[in-house]
Amino acid sequence: MLKSEMSVIVKDIKLNSLDGKLQDKYSSLLLDFSKKHEITPFSQSLAELLTLLEWKNERNNPQVEDSAVYNSLLQLERVAKYTSSWELFEKECTGPLIDISTFEMNMLEQNLSMYLIDLLRGNPTQPLFFPLKDFQKSEVIIKWRILEKIATINITPRKTIYMQKLTDELTKRIQNEVRNWLQKEFQCLKLTGKNTALKDVESLTKIIKELRSQVTICIDVVSAEGTLFEAASCSYLDSVSKTVNEELRPVCLQIMKAMDIYQEYHKTFHVNLRDSCVLSHALYRQLKSLVYCLHIENKTSENIDFKNYSCIFMKLFMNLLHVMKSECHHRIKRAVDESKDFYNKEESILSSSVIVLNCFCTVIDEWKHMEISDEDLQIAFLIKIVDIICDGAKIYAESLDDRLEKILQVKELEFAKMSQVYHKAVILANSVDHVREFLKELSIKMQWEESLSLLNDALDCTMKKQVLRILNLVHQSMDIHLDHVIMKMLDDVSDNLVSVCEKQLSSWMNSPSSGQAYERIQIYLNEYLENLKETIRDNLFPKFLSLLWSAILNYAQKKFLEGEPPEYAESLKKDIEYFREYFLYIGMLESDSYKAVWQQIMSLIDLNSKSTVDLQLDYYTHIAESLVSPVEYLGHVAFQAGYKITGQDTIDLYINVQKGQRLPARSFEMSELHVKLALCPSSMFPNHVPLKTATVTEDLDNPVFNELFQFSKLPTKVLSVKGAVVQVHVLNQDSSYSAEAVLLLKQVQNMSGFTSLEFLPVYLMPLKKFEMSEISFQVLESRSRWDKSAKHFINSRMKTKGQQKTLLSCIPGKNSCFL
Repeated sequence: MLKSEMSVIVKDIKLNSLDGKLQDKYSSLLLDFSKKHEITPFSQSLAELLTLLEWKNERNNPQVEDSAVYNSLLQLERVAKYTSSWELFEKECTGPLIDISTFEMNMLEQNLSMYLIDLLRGNPTQPLFFPLKDFQKSEVIIKWRILEKIATINITPRKTIYMQKLTDELTKRIQNEVRNWLQKEFQCLKLTGKNTALKDVESLTKIIKELRSQVTICIDVVSAEGTLFEAASCSYLDSVSKTVNEELRPVCLQIMKAMDIYQEYHKTFHVNLRDSCVLSHALYRQLKSLVYCLHIENKTSENIDFKNYSCIFMKLFMNLLHVMKSECHHRIKRAVDESKDFYNKEESILSSSVIVLNCFCTVIDEWKHMEISDEDLQIAFLIKIVDIICDGAKIYAESLDDRLEKILQVKELEFAKMSQVYHKAVILANSVDHVREFLKELSIKMQWEESLSLLNDALDCTMKKQVLRILNLVHQSMDIHLDHVIMKMLDDVSDNLVSVCEKQLSSWMNSPSSGQAYERIQIYLNEYLENLKETIRDNLFPKFLSLLWSAILNYAQKKFLEGEPPEYAESLKKDIEYFREYFLYIGMLESDSYKAVWQQIMSLIDLNSKSTVDLQLDYYTHIAESLVSPVEYLGHVAFQAGYKITGQDTIDLYINVQKGQRLPARSFEMSELHVKLALCPSSMFPNHVPLKTATVTEDLDNPVFNELFQFSKLPTKVLSVKGAVVQVHVLNQDSSYSAEAVLLLKQVQNMSGFTSLEFLPVYLMPLKKFEMSEISFQVLESRSRWDKSAKHFINSRMKTKGQQKTLLSCIPGKNSCFL
């Protein structure tokens, strides 16, 4: 009936379009008909909607306006709200549910489904859902409103056919519009390989940037007008993401493969590689922003390959690292080469050090703006960037060190120019230290821990600790290397300074007691160090003083005059102590004053400060306390020793020589053996000559002597003198075999507690060859040219040594190894 009335209206009035309104006389007729046949307002409104939809679906002329359909839906919605029959349905169902007949439901399903197909498939060139920059157009808004009303009017608790149709057609329409937009944009791409790779990457970057902009607009619109998609069970972002993945990913792969080939081809051309990396990285950043914008990384669908979009750019990142490393290191080398004339009294560091630090800051800034999303890549880049910076610092330090070596290799520099050389060397050391101080806080500047903490929680604590350990090791290696270079530079300066004032130092070493040479050295050092302190960095000055202190000590140790009287060593010791106090006063650390070389030279000076007798006592103490190697075994000698107090300050010493054991008689072709006893050092016992046993000719491997000797009226104090010994010297008739054993007098026991000498303990002591390598012996040997006592001692020892046969090897009990 409604349809026929609409046909009459069209024929009578000749409308261009239908707005869904009837003339008053037709409205009155329909109202009377509804009352007469008890038609509910809902059925009446539904009939009007179905009539409009059927007219629309049959494409009758004139066409029904979209606003007419929308108004009919609004009317149906209003009527449904005041219909109480919805209470017949389950309360958990949301919305007004109407008791609708099967006929009405079938008509609604059929007409709405056809209408939705016509609406969502028709006019494909007009964007409804993408892009939405023209969303405010009335024809677009009215279609959204119609679809929204269709999706939100629930007139039955079951899933209707037209709702399923709405979900499917809505998804397809969104995807088709996104696909059409992308394909239209892709028409500007050449896609002919490496020859157009740069242009294609640049164009694709613009496309993705524009796509992200359009997606952002769409997201804003959908968030404000999102009832349609929520009610229709259609995910707008999922639909866009799947289409972008299907259409964009193959194009990205194709273009980046062409770019990889291009970069490999131009790898030796830095400019080409750099420009291509910049363009590719811009593409990566735009693609990353798009992926984040579409929430692709959070989607669980296996069809979304863009979740691993970083893998497309693996070669790019490797090339980008290569470019960053190459640029950084080349800039460092260029900065060093260009600063040839760097001598400036007003500056304490080179301008190249500032350029180097600026280069490092640039690298860090570029790294921070890379916006890498892949966690493995983030970790790899963090380590590699630290490695690039640390290697760059090493390159800079080594370059300056090489420059200093070339300067110092110039021979016979004029004395006036040496100060300039030292000043340049200090500036070089300052520059390296300036870089080192900046890089001490590299972990803070790059925020290592913060960067790792931002990664996924799946990166366990152990992994983070391991990465931090690697970073610290790389940084520590660089710091140690730079410190080594700085110390080497300062050490070169200190060594050359010592060589320059060698004349004064040599005069001081030859006559330290005069004091004039020491004063001249101090005046020269004062002048030099005052000028140097104005230039050198504060933290380096104590280090330089420590190195200069060591250089002076090394020179003193090297030029020490051996064989001089003890007064020479005593004067030198005082001057060295003055030097130490001077260096401590001007800034050297207390801990640096006690270096190993200081301990060595002080030991040497203390040794040479001793008297000849004290040196002999040291020598015999060393022999008494030294052990015998099995290779040098010469047998044993057994004897007893004791003393008796005979006066207030005197004692008598008794020695009972018993026998020898395992002597190498056959090897040395011994015929006669005897033992000589002597108190040593002989200068302490001028009134006691050596004593000698009777000669033994039988069983020379284990000769028996059994002779008692007495040294009378010895001073009691010799028992407390360290180094005073009794020497038991076993020798052959022709002295071809000569070995000794010494017993410290302080070890001899008092015989007052023994009834007889026979009850004294027996000393079974190994026989030793004569020792000539002990340092006190060497000092005595150097003194022998002017000291008669030292000369007598050396001659007596050397005489016996010259007669002794050479020992090749020996094992106790098997003495066939002697010549």
